[in-house]
Amino acid sequence: MNEEKYWILLSKKLTGEATAAELDLLDQLMNSNAEWRSNMENLLELWHSKPVAVKPDHDQKGEDAYLVHINRLKEKASDFKTYSPLFGIDIDGRPVARKRPFYKHWITYACATVVVVMVSLYPVLNGKESHKETATAKVPANEISINPGSRSKIVLPDGSQVWINSGSKLTYANSFKGSTREVQLNGEAYFDVVKDAAHPFIVHTSGIDIKVLGTAFNVKAFKAEPVVEATLIHGSIEVINQNRPGAPGVMLKPHEKLIYKKYPVADGHDQRADVTIPTEADSYSITIKPLNKNIADTDIPETAWVYNKLSFEEERFEDLALKMERWYDLKFEFENEKLKEYRVSGSFVNETAAEALNELKFLLPFKYTIKNKEVKIMKK
Repeated sequence: MNEEKYWILLSKKLTGEATAAELDLLDQLMNSNAEWRSNMENLLELWHSKPVAVKPDHDQKGEDAYLVHINRLKEKASDFKTYSPLFGIDIDGRPVARKRPFYKHWITYACATVVVVMVSLYPVLNGKESHKETATAKVPANEISINPGSRSKIVLPDGSQVWINSGSKLTYANSFKGSTREVQLNGEAYFDVVKDAAHPFIVHTSGIDIKVLGTAFNVKAFKAEPVVEATLIHGSIEVINQNRPGAPGVMLKPHEKLIYKKYPVADGHDQRADVTIPTEADSYSITIKPLNKNIADTDIPETAWVYNKLSFEEERFEDLALKMERWYDLKFEFENEKLKEYRVSGSFVNETAAEALNELKFLLPFKYTIKNKEVKIMKK
C-alpha cells in the first residue's frame, strides 16, 4: 500500500497538485526507500527536460530525434497509447474501480504531457518563430485525443479541470493570455472551471458555443452525431447557437440539460430527445430538460461516466451500442432494424463487454457474436 501511495504522491508532485502535507509524506516515504528517491529524480529530470535545438535546415534530423524520444517513452510506459489516469486508488488507500494500477497511468500521463510540451516548443526551438509567430498565434498549441476504451483527466493552464471521455478530442492554447479562455471540443468532456469574471471560459463545439465564468458542466458534442448536449451541475452557463448569429444566448440553471439539434427539422417532435420542438422547417431546435435532483451525480446518466460508470436511462439500443463502442473500443452491427428501437435502462461499472452484453440479454430479445472487436447483434 505504501508503494501505491508513493506513486500517487509523486504524480501529484510532478503535476503541481500536491499539498504541503502530501509533499511531507512523500519525503518520508522516500527516506525509507532509496530506490524510490532515485525514481523521483529520474522522473523529475524527464519532466523538466527540453528538446535539443536544431538548425532550421535540419528538419528531418529533428523529426528523427522526436521519434526516438517517443520510442523511449513507449519503452518506459507500455500503455503509452491508452493512458487513463482518471481512476485508481485514492491517497487513503480506498479502492476505486480501475482496469490498471493507477500509478502506472499517472507516469504515462506525465510522460505524455512532456511530449505535448515538446511538440508545442519544437517550431520555436528550431528558430522558426520569427516569421510564423503571427500566423500561429490563434492556433491551439495542445491537442489531447483519447482513444476508445480510455478516459482521462487534464488540468488547463488556468487551473480548470477537464475529464475527457473515450473517442474525444480537446484542443486548447498553451496559455490563456487573452480576454477569454477558449477550448475546442469534439466529443464528450466534463469541465470544472476556475471562476474568473474578467476572462470568460468558452467551449466551442460543432453546433453551439458555451460561455461560463466558473462552474461544473458536461458537454457531449461529437461532430458525427446530430445532437449536442450540455448538462449543468452547478453554476450557470450561456449557450450560443452558432446558426443564429446575433440571437440572445440561452441560460441554463443547475441540474438542467440543453439538447441542440444541429440540423434543421421539419416535424414537431424529436423522437430521439423526446421533447417538443418548433415546427418551422428551417429551425434549429434548442430545448431544456430538467434533471432528477434526487439522485447523486455519480448516477446521473449524463455525468456517471466521470465516475467510471456507463449509465443509461430509457436509451435506444442503437444509441447505447454507440456508447458501448467508445467505452469498450468495439464496432456494433445490427442485423435487425427493429432491435435498434428497443429502449433499456441500467448501468455498467466493472463489466467486460461480454458481461455487459450478457446482462442486456436478460432485458432485450437478442443474441450476439464477437470477433476481432466486431459485435453482431441478431434477433433471438
